[in-house]
Amino acid sequence: MASESCFKSDWFDHVGLFQAPQLTTAHKIIGCASILGFLFAILHVVTIIVTVSSDGADWGMPAWSLDMTGFLAGTGFAFICRDRSNKPSSEKRQDTFWIFVWSAITFFIRILDILMLTGLVVIESIYHTPTGPTLYANIVSEIIVAFPYASLALVGSTMLLYCPTDTKIDTDPFLPQ
Repeated sequence: MASESCFKSDWFDHVGLFQAPQLTTAHKIIGCASILGFLFAILHVVTIIVTVSSDGADWGMPAWSLDMTGFLAGTGFAFICRDRSNKPSSEKRQDTFWIFVWSAITFFIRILDILMLTGLVVIESIYHTPTGPTLYANIVSEIIVAFPYASLALVGSTMLLYCPTDTKIDTDPFLPQ
């Protein structure tokens, strides 16, 4: 009895994930990153609601600016990751390159964020180390979901750019096609 791949689910067909003509490991990874990206978008809104109701909205301009920039970029790249899980690696390589750039930067930002959330690094000009419900909400959205999201996006985009298994690449990913 042959088992059906979980990536061939009707639900994934419905939401437009994992539809590449040749579904490779890289497509699966970037598609999983997309799922985590959409989950991050929802959980980040919850985190903001928890934070504002627990600690108020007086975070300061740097904290609000960085938070909203990260939220918007993370949400936008979830859509781009979804699109890349549906296309051959030879198509839209420029989008894959931008996922690579965003996720590489975000990966290191997430490490700093984890260090700040745990109190190992304190940068008062960005934010104070949260406590209570705010800390717990941030642990879920930023550590449990956002860090794996950035990590999977980085691994998937690297594989699609530099070692695709569905097609031969004849162009440099840094050059527009």
